[in-house]
Amino acid sequence: MRVLVFSSEVPTINEVINVKEDDFIIAVDGAFDQLLKQKAKIDLVIGDMDSVINKKRLKDYEQIVLNPKKDESDTKYAVRHAYTLSNNVLLIGGIKGNRIEHFIANLYILNEFNNLIIIDENSKIHLVKEGRHLISKGKYINIYAFPECVLSLKGFIYELNNYNLKQYDSLILSNEVKNVYGEVIIEDGKAIIIETKKG
Repeated sequence: MRVLVFSSEVPTINEVINVKEDDFIIAVDGAFDQLLKQKAKIDLVIGDMDSVINKKRLKDYEQIVLNPKKDESDTKYAVRHAYTLSNNVLLIGGIKGNRIEHFIANLYILNEFNNLIIIDENSKIHLVKEGRHLISKGKYINIYAFPECVLSLKGFIYELNNYNLKQYDSLILSNEVKNVYGEVIIEDGKAIIIETKKG
């Protein structure tokens, strides 16, 4: 089973992912209203519900109501809950919006949960550890150390060999795969890869 966690701002779903019948859908707080607008299936709503507009509609759905005074975001709680259900979890949304601090908090979630991917209609964000990682052609590739790594890039327009990428180094910005696939080889450490749609 795949668990899809939707966080604000929720993108247009069919532009991002093909939702399957057996997918389990979690709406995080205000994402509930945005999923209702798209007439999407909702299996569970998680949050302190402070951003939900259609509060009367909540009674029709299973809920986990969180205390507003808590030590982690609604999204992090929802992702943790998702991993109790499956190891195949996607966080959809949570990138755009007025609260940029929530996006930064979502980036840190990547370090805690293995294989988590954050996506919207423009971006795919994931954390990679030591090993070889294939990246498809067609998007801008941006890589940031988390917090430091040694990596090589093969099959990219701008290639690297055993480069020590340090925290706050923005060298790997808007790189591109040359052929069908490029290879990111992490020799040591971890890095966040952001694949961004062109145009």
